[in-house]
Amino acid sequence: NMIEIKTTGYFFTNSYILSNDKNECIIIDPGLDYKNVASYIKNKYDVKAILLTHGHMDHIDGIQYFLDTPIYMTKETKEMVYDSYESIYDTVGRSTPYSYGMLNEHIINDGDILSLIGFNIKVVKTPGHTSGSCVFILDNIMFSGDTIFYHSYGRTDMPTGNQNEIFKSILNILNTFPDDMVIYPGHGNETTIKEEKKYY
Repeated sequence: NMIEIKTTGYFFTNSYILSNDKNECIIIDPGLDYKNVASYIKNKYDVKAILLTHGHMDHIDGIQYFLDTPIYMTKETKEMVYDSYESIYDTVGRSTPYSYGMLNEHIINDGDILSLIGFNIKVVKTPGHTSGSCVFILDNIMFSGDTIFYHSYGRTDMPTGNQNEIFKSILNILNTFPDDMVIYPGHGNETTIKEEKKYY
């Protein structure tokens, strides 16, 4: 499997393009200033799904270039996507570009296995950064959104954030998955479970 990292917008948000050998792909967290990346993706791939780790604007703004694509998100994240306050669009004086009925929604739950383009991707809910945050596990890789960063973690002072919950979620991840699992976060460089165990 092939993973490409595209970092966009003034929050330097990482989105991930996961593709197979049939030029089909999944996008994880398409972010701000995504127009050029969206063009690149459409020229190269057949986009089969978008996966959201949470509903903040810098992880969802690029959806607008793929409105027909199935979007997989938790029910709390769905609420955020449609809410300018929870999605933090209002902090930059914008409204969410999405309204009910506009998106091809698929609600996901903790423990779900998503079978997409030949991959089995496990959903693990990780409330804390937002109430609906989740991570996606593929083989020995985790896409952690803003739950875990290299030697850090997502802030909890925004709508639906909770400091106690994020620590519980992080400890759950660190105690559940193997040391050599690679973590691809929503911001910054990749890390591993083993590396983050040193930090907590």
